[in-house]
Amino acid sequence: MKSPKISIVVPIYNVENFLPFCLDSIINQTYKNLEIILVDDGSTDSSLEICNKYASHDKRIQIISQENHGLSYSRNRGIEVATSDYISFIDADDVIAPDFCEYLLHLLTSNNADIAECKFIKINETDLPSYTFPASSDSTFLVLNSIEALNRIHNDNLDICVNSVVVWNKLYKINLFNDIRYPVGKIHEDEYTTYKLFHKAKKIISSNKQLYGYVQRKSSIMNKPFSLTRLDALEPYDNYLTFFKKLEDTYLLKKCERRYLRLLVLILTELEYSDFKNKPYVRNILKEKFNEIYVPDETEDSTIKPDNMLQTKTYYYNKFQELLKGSE
Repeated sequence: MKSPKISIVVPIYNVENFLPFCLDSIINQTYKNLEIILVDDGSTDSSLEICNKYASHDKRIQIISQENHGLSYSRNRGIEVATSDYISFIDADDVIAPDFCEYLLHLLTSNNADIAECKFIKINETDLPSYTFPASSDSTFLVLNSIEALNRIHNDNLDICVNSVVVWNKLYKINLFNDIRYPVGKIHEDEYTTYKLFHKAKKIISSNKQLYGYVQRKSSIMNKPFSLTRLDALEPYDNYLTFFKKLEDTYLLKKCERRYLRLLVLILTELEYSDFKNKPYVRNILKEKFNEIYVPDETEDSTIKPDNMLQTKTYYYNKFQELLKGSE
């Protein structure tokens, strides 16, 4: 019986210094039945030439060259041309362990699941040329239903939260994307999309095995100076609240509210430490949103010691007001 094919979609934009490491990690996978879709998003450096060079030596590679439309558009193009039953999205400045595809596919098929995810490791860009994944790592995993997976997106533990919401450490059944696409023109596209996929999936496998290398580079999207695009992060949280209200899931709704308050405090902190010109404008937006979301929880214990992510609503209220006073 022929092994199932996996489509790997790699959105590419001006990553000439990182792309060879990414592509090497993909073409050298222990699992060979791959369809490698490279979407060059109007690169102005040598990224497209690098793609062509690799494609000339590996027939599994196909290249889509387009004008610059952004990360989500590129992922969507990959979804549209993919011909497999499974799909994964790898960022062009990251790397994957040799058994990334083989192991996640095994988790999916052996558990009859819809999504399998692994843990990621942060790699400094200066360490990338000589980096090798750990020879052995924790291979335990959790089998989750849809609600349990949604709960992990809003988990009190930041590591679990981030690992759950990101796009790129996962292998998906491609039919999940029949009516789901990434939001074009938005950053934080993970927050707009992953919860929809989790809700649609019947079973999700979350592995503790470290198989994805998330490269930390100074020029990445997440390391840009403060701008109004930072406020794009608010919309998916509004979507979350609407979604959990429709589900009538009070537990997840309250956790989402706390995570939303945390985000507002974080953005306000970033704003105050930035050189952004029109700070009063952004402050007013954040104040209005905070007042809309913040409702005191009479059952909370204000003496609870803050954990590593979600604190009490009282904590966030005090922190937010403290930041506002400091800006006066």
